[in-house]
Amino acid sequence: MKALIRLEDVGPGGYYESAESQMKLLAIADYLYLHSVPFHVAVIPRFVDPERGIDNAMGNPYNAISVRFLQMLRTFCVRGASLGMHGYTHQYGQSISGEGFEFAFAGCKQDCPPEDSQESLSTMIQFRQSYAYTRFYLAYSEFQAAGLQPEWFETPHYMASDVQRKILEACNWLMYESNPEDPDNRQVTSRSSKSILGKTYYVPTSLGYVNGSAVEQDVNRIINEAIDYGKNDLASFFYHPYLEFPYIHFRKHAHPYYEDHTPLKRLIQHMTSNGRRFVSIQNVIS
Repeated sequence: MKALIRLEDVGPGGYYESAESQMKLLAIADYLYLHSVPFHVAVIPRFVDPERGIDNAMGNPYNAISVRFLQMLRTFCVRGASLGMHGYTHQYGQSISGEGFEFAFAGCKQDCPPEDSQESLSTMIQFRQSYAYTRFYLAYSEFQAAGLQPEWFETPHYMASDVQRKILEACNWLMYESNPEDPDNRQVTSRSSKSILGKTYYVPTSLGYVNGSAVEQDVNRIINEAIDYGKNDLASFFYHPYLEFPYIHFRKHAHPYYEDHTPLKRLIQHMTSNGRRFVSIQNVIS
């Protein structure tokens, strides 16, 4: 029985801008590594907050925040982390990274990302000129500038138009999100696409996530739902690591003290005590 965990919305800004917050993130990575828990990090390559004038790209060697952030990501990789692109900026217009949307979706009323036309799928020139391809290319380029290799892609808020999703699928064969054609499936699924493998695989997070405004309720919900999962179902969820920060305390001349029985630790311990083994996304695909 397999389980997966993804640390969500991790970028060079916001909750993870300061050296202290990045040290706390490393404490979480250390815990997962020491307990043999492969983990995934949904990286926002460029963090933008227009109101505060913040624009930090992870590959910028002249930005102190970005340099520290990149050092942290490299340490994650040493701990066995799998990194993925969570959009490029995870925002559009005047919205803030991690909060805003990046690709087109029905019902948008403010800071609405542009749509791509059906013609974007007809020729390579139009494909490369599309908004969705440009955002993917910029995200991948930021990883390259940082000397890192992303292994998967996740659309911000799981939202993209049908045309844009086809463009993203053509660029990337592995999506770490639920298949829009089969959103309730608890196993790996695929969609026919023009990716290098002829199809694009979707690895779901069917257990959802822990909402910061309902932590206890969601921890208990995930625990209770996972009990009913079959042996071939993926007990897959994502977690915003800043929720652990109140439980991590700095000490002089010692490693940070990380309390027991935190929301994340309870989820990890419940999964493993009930016979589930945490695996990497590559292990699931292979």
